[in-house]
Amino acid sequence: MLYEQISKIIDVSICDSESTYTNFQKRLKEDALTRDENSQTHFCVYFLPYNAKNKKVFITHHKKSGLWISPGGHIDKGEGLLDILNREIYEELGVKQFFSKTPSPFLLTINDGLKYDIHNAPIENKVQACKTHFEIWYIVNTDGVNFNIDPKEFHDTKWLTIDEAEKIVTDPANKKALEILKKKY
Repeated sequence: MLYEQISKIIDVSICDSESTYTNFQKRLKEDALTRDENSQTHFCVYFLPYNAKNKKVFITHHKKSGLWISPGGHIDKGEGLLDILNREIYEELGVKQFFSKTPSPFLLTINDGLKYDIHNAPIENKVQACKTHFEIWYIVNTDGVNFNIDPKEFHDTKWLTIDEAEKIVTDPANKKALEILKKKY
């Protein structure tokens, strides 16, 4: 199921580069698409909560990564894209069943060389096994009134203009998502 869903959305027009397109195709053929099946390289979903009325995005100061990033997470074995989107939106924003059908992604990125601090240990002592994320990005149109943020996930969260978010976001994939959002919306 996941293989078919991902193969249908891989389109060069939403990839951050032509090599991302090629590498998404190549990685998809390798199978073992989830972290449960391959802890080193797997597919993830990220979503950018966006309020079109005030042109603000919701970003998080993520505890494990130590970075200001968009919410999202790893796809678990047996999940489809709609499952992962709704699960992560619930886990991180406290909103159940946000989507009734799978939206179209707006961006595909690859994040290599990941190093996440786990359990607040010094990063040189405990590094998560993830090395490469194949990231599928979605826009979540919302005003956030139903958010019930889990404080175990984040140091802080903020609604910011895209310009403000670009000043504190350092992760290249997140910067690209903000850049595209700024152009499209």
